[in-house]
Amino acid sequence: MNILITGITGLIGKHVAYKLVNVGGYTIKGQYFSSKDLQYFYDNQIALVQADINRKDSLDNICQDADVIVHTAARVIDFGTKEDFYQTHYFATQYLLEDAAKHRVKHFIYLSSIGVASGIDRTKGLPDETTPLVKTGVLYDDVKIDTEQLVIDFCIQNNIAYTIVRPSAVVGPGSVWVKEPIERKLYKEFFPLINNGRKSACLLDARNLAEGIYSIITNDVAKNNIYYFMDDFTEITWRQYFTDLLNMVHQKPSLSIPYFIIYPVAVLMEMAANLRNTKPVIAKKSLSVLGTNRLVNTKKAKEELGFRSVYQYADTIQYINDWVKKHYKI
Repeated sequence: MNILITGITGLIGKHVAYKLVNVGGYTIKGQYFSSKDLQYFYDNQIALVQADINRKDSLDNICQDADVIVHTAARVIDFGTKEDFYQTHYFATQYLLEDAAKHRVKHFIYLSSIGVASGIDRTKGLPDETTPLVKTGVLYDDVKIDTEQLVIDFCIQNNIAYTIVRPSAVVGPGSVWVKEPIERKLYKEFFPLINNGRKSACLLDARNLAEGIYSIITNDVAKNNIYYFMDDFTEITWRQYFTDLLNMVHQKPSLSIPYFIIYPVAVLMEMAANLRNTKPVIAKKSLSVLGTNRLVNTKKAKEELGFRSVYQYADTIQYINDWVKKHYKI
């Protein structure tokens, strides 16, 4: 089976590649944009294509010979204009879909986000894959909702099987939920706890997500389906996670700010930052992740795909710690 992984040098893409290489028997091609350490991919006979997903001409024929596409490439930062987000999520995915149709790809796996469920009222129970989505005005989440629908509609019209993957906060070496907190603390930047860090962090080890994606690749039941993925250790709060994470660099969480106070401030900061084309001190997306209930029902992935947390919280922390000690020379 020939598999194309977009964003192969990113956190999710490279862990999918690790899994496929370990299992063996797959021909893998990877798309990447910025030059990073590519030696692992060369060593394992993975064909690499440097391409800009924001340019249709750059993706021309990238899907040639591919049976399955695992589309992980996307804008990972939490701020920017509407045009920024729609170009790097919606239109980039559209370009890839069009090339996939041209080359008769059989299965398109799209990495969305648990953020699409941010607008759902949890007082009536945890949302599952049948719960209607609600836009919130947070651009990252809203564009994911629109891009999911694009994938579904396009694949149905072009006889391509699709799978929508909605992961929670993916963590692992170099992930945004590792580097951002550590570097904000080390560089004395603003990084408060929200509501004392009481909410579940809803973590997902990148290795566990890769196991779930492998199950999707190898299981026909996953075709034309949607799945939420979240690790079983939902009792881990943001306070505990940040305490364990920052301890790796001899830091600790700082002050706590109520969500209802800081969110309106973040709205104004983000508007001002967009006008100046700068990074806001804190973004709406990050606050919604840290200060709201993001739990979802993952029963479907467990029952249909056999998903489970192969790596538990202690394993995840150790995996991150090993990287932090090397990366920050602690």
